[in-house]
Amino acid sequence: MRRRPSVLVVDDEPFVLESLRRLLEADGFEASTAPEAGGALERLRGREFDVLVTDLALPGSDGIELMRRARDLVPDLPVIVLTGVGTVASAVAAMKEGALDFLSKPVEPEALLALLRRAVEHGALVNEVRRLRASVQELGGPPVLVGNSRPMLELLRLVEAVAPTDARVLIRGESGTGKELVAHAIHERSRRAGRPFVRVNCAAVPASLFESELFGHRRGAFTGAEEDRAGRFAEANGGTLGLDEVGTLPLEAQAKLLRAIETGEYQPVGDARARRADVRVIAVTNEDLPRRAKEGTFREDLLFRLNVFPIAVPPLRERKEDIPALAEHFLQLLGRRGGIARKRLTPAALEVLSRYDWPGNVRELRNTLERAAILEAGEEIPAEALAAILEGGLAGGPASPASASPPSSGDLRLRARTNELERALLREALRATGGRKGEAAARLGIDPRNLAYYLRKHGMSGADAE
Repeated sequence: MRRRPSVLVVDDEPFVLESLRRLLEADGFEASTAPEAGGALERLRGREFDVLVTDLALPGSDGIELMRRARDLVPDLPVIVLTGVGTVASAVAAMKEGALDFLSKPVEPEALLALLRRAVEHGALVNEVRRLRASVQELGGPPVLVGNSRPMLELLRLVEAVAPTDARVLIRGESGTGKELVAHAIHERSRRAGRPFVRVNCAAVPASLFESELFGHRRGAFTGAEEDRAGRFAEANGGTLGLDEVGTLPLEAQAKLLRAIETGEYQPVGDARARRADVRVIAVTNEDLPRRAKEGTFREDLLFRLNVFPIAVPPLRERKEDIPALAEHFLQLLGRRGGIARKRLTPAALEVLSRYDWPGNVRELRNTLERAAILEAGEEIPAEALAAILEGGLAGGPASPASASPPSSGDLRLRARTNELERALLREALRATGGRKGEAAARLGIDPRNLAYYLRKHGMSGADAE
């Protein structure tokens, strides 16, 4: 049987306490009450609550002081503040102390119940993040940045410099370089490390659902919105919001994101009230956003807001001296987490790894080692096994231009030729299917949402099939 969410209500007016208790219990909550801060703290010491609802004006210690002392006992306890004063100053003070939200008396029952549901959901998400973080640490700690090359040491210097601040960071680099690990490392080294790190894959969110995904929605706001939902901004309150592939956002979504970043305010879909969230934003991209801004496909003002502290993650071909350390790190992880017997590389195998240019970067290196470790029965991975995987294009990197026969070009830069190949394959798939994107995605062997990302990346549409 599912446990009813529990709420502790603190107010010095007996009528208010009794009214709120009846309201909450009628809606399926388990409600406890206290007339002042001392009694509330005793109850918090004696049992676990999902939400604290408190008046600001209390006898003795006020609601702000109660919040501080309650957080000492239960650090992640969601708090909703009620007040009859209703001043901006009291609202700001409550939010600065970490209140999830703020309501003025007399309280609208539906508004309070909606906030309580959101607070319970928020608390559950925080607990899940804590549980997952503990699981990761048991398996060997959070993801780490490996390498002692000059480019890697410079990257680590930048991470250490920006992490303690609240500055927004724009991390750019080729696919597979570990940009998401850099974002995670910044969060783990910041004062927000104990709070949620919430990632959003912008390429995977349909444009029509972007606002709901980031800012949440009220029940009934649109077809399928059967209950209130906290968005990513609310989930990341007090912590960090990671925006992966931010360059894929359509212009309308960029405008809404810009407002939330500038003001800290957002508005759930179907809700008349704006809300605030204390969120640090770290954006990640493999695209040339300054060029996109000049072309008009990415807002220049949003780029300025995100690009406060830029960090470029070097491709693996520019730090090949890190390959032995990376290989050892990945083989250890595979033995510890992947259920694969511990393997080691021969000197000749390391030489093969060092000669390869790694168009798929660190991700391709890991995939190569995992495949080799699975295929090899012995304790060592020989050079021949790695050479066969790399020559056969089986390591999970980009398709070989030679094998895919891209259009000829005088430009030999890898990124330019890869983009040329992608455009050619997209056109071929769209022509073969008459512009039907679902069938085109199936022919390309990718998810339809990823097809939408590639079409936006290259400024294409189904019309390119003509």
